Amino acid sequence: MKITKNELSRALKVLGKVVCQTSPVELYRSIRFVGDECGIRAMATDGVESVSVKLEAFADSAIDFCVPFKELKEEIRTTRSEFMELSGNYIAYPEPEEPASEVVPVVLPVNFGELLSQAAPIVDRSNFRRVLQGINLSSAGITVTDGKQLLHLPTPLSLTKEVTIPFPAALLAAKPSEMGTLRTWQDLFLLEIGNFKWYGKLLDGQYPNWRGVIPGAQALNYSITLDDPAAVIDWVKNIPSQKTTNGVELNVTPHGVTLVSCIQTEYQLSTAATVTGVTPRAVLTLDREILLRMLLQGYTTFKAHSDGLVPVIASGGDGQYIAMPIRTIKTNPNYKEENKMEHENTPVVEQTAPVANPLDELGTAIEEFKLKIKAMLDESAVLSRKVKEVALSQKQKERDFIQARRAIERIRMAI
Repeated sequence: MKITKNELSRALKVLGKVVCQTSPVELYRSIRFVGDECGIRAMATDGVESVSVKLEAFADSAIDFCVPFKELKEEIRTTRSEFMELSGNYIAYPEPEEPASEVVPVVLPVNFGELLSQAAPIVDRSNFRRVLQGINLSSAGITVTDGKQLLHLPTPLSLTKEVTIPFPAALLAAKPSEMGTLRTWQDLFLLEIGNFKWYGKLLDGQYPNWRGVIPGAQALNYSITLDDPAAVIDWVKNIPSQKTTNGVELNVTPHGVTLVSCIQTEYQLSTAATVTGVTPRAVLTLDREILLRMLLQGYTTFKAHSDGLVPVIASGGDGQYIAMPIRTIKTNPNYKEENKMEHENTPVVEQTAPVANPLDELGTAIEEFKLKIKAMLDESAVLSRKVKEVALSQKQKERDFIQARRAIERIRMAI
């Protein structure tokens, strides 16, 4: 098979997201090339997911062989010619299960890949709940959350039930920009966009009720719209990034908004903004990473509650970005007591909160406890494996030391 270095590099960039280079199974750490003079595809699998892309390559006859991923990377690095000739060994490749004919394909929009790239940064790939490591798809659109923030991107999907796909690392690397289809059956899915094909298992588990997290319009009584978001982005980028609480205050002033870094209070920015609604009593404080991501994705309007006790809805981008503000006891210095008087004559409608069922709470607590125990057992297994690896490494060092000492003794005897 003949192929250019650039074409092979492009394919490996996508397939490398699936290849397991440390696997003892040769198939899982190799790239398969299959096809004939009419077309060639490259594919990779980790035993659960399978990804394939169509190549601009040439073959005189039918081919079906595998080459280790590392060997291909090394050959690209060392080959000086622009064209490469590839060959390898045949390895039995498990053919993915095809969906039944009655499975109706769901048409994906042209910008589906772009929408997933917006949602991907919010996915918590280390979350102990497996379902939160993926992206939820429903008839309402695309939804992701990590427990602290939630992004909902409305897009028409003719799905009869919600499904959660794994983190689309290969799709994000491929960056397809065409209309595609998605087929789901049992616990499997097949996604095809242009020359890209992705087969795998849906994530098991019930996705959180994200609709219940979005506050109603009556719960948000003021909004802030930044007039110069580019200046704010540059300012936020200069705030040092840290793992602990790293908040940014949005103080409403008569002239707009003053942003203050919680870790460097002397670092401030006064910028023009349009503020509507009541004057907030509590200062709106958002996490630095969340605020920066919102602004970079075009969300420049923040709807919040004046007491700062409910999630904030950011709008202006492709959907709704919901985030829980950092709770502080700092009040807005520009808040005036007469604001209370203006609303004293407004009738207050009392709402009775629904009484939680103790059995439901107990069941939820038990499930959470089970998940925590499972996560601890998984961590224990990882630590146990690492201890075994260290023990084996130590034994190897002892054997090397004994062999070296024997070699020195033989040298001495020879002298």
